[in-house]
Amino acid sequence: MSSSSLSPAGSSDGDSAGVVVAADHRREKRRLSNRESARRSRLRKQQHLDELVQEVARLQADNARVLARASEIAGQYARVEQENTVLRARAAELGDRLRSVNEVLRVVEEFSGVAMDIQEECPPDDPLLRPWQIPCPAAAHMLQY
Repeated sequence: MSSSSLSPAGSSDGDSAGVVVAADHRREKRRLSNRESARRSRLRKQQHLDELVQEVARLQADNARVLARASEIAGQYARVEQENTVLRARAAELGDRLRSVNEVLRVVEEFSGVAMDIQEECPPDDPLLRPWQIPCPAAAHMLQY
């Protein structure tokens, strides 16, 4: 009887040790799995960070190009605006001269009886005298990016 009572007790101790070993094994396996998962997560995070750094560099380069182009266009605009100011002043001066010449010609016309009037208005069919109506291919080029 005593041998039969020892057998179940001995078997119980062996099962208990096996359960502990199996639990330790599962815990170690889970720890390794978690470690590997964390490593993969860090790699993904680093790859994402590298991609973001590359995108920042690309966007900074694009921004520098856009700023350089904007500066170039602003310079062209300033030069054209300055040229337009000079041309407007010149056109006003020439208009004043033309009016003065026409006044002199009217006086001469009164004395001579011959019509000597010079047109103050540009003929409507002369596109060279109306530059704001001429399509300018350079303007389209300046606005391209």
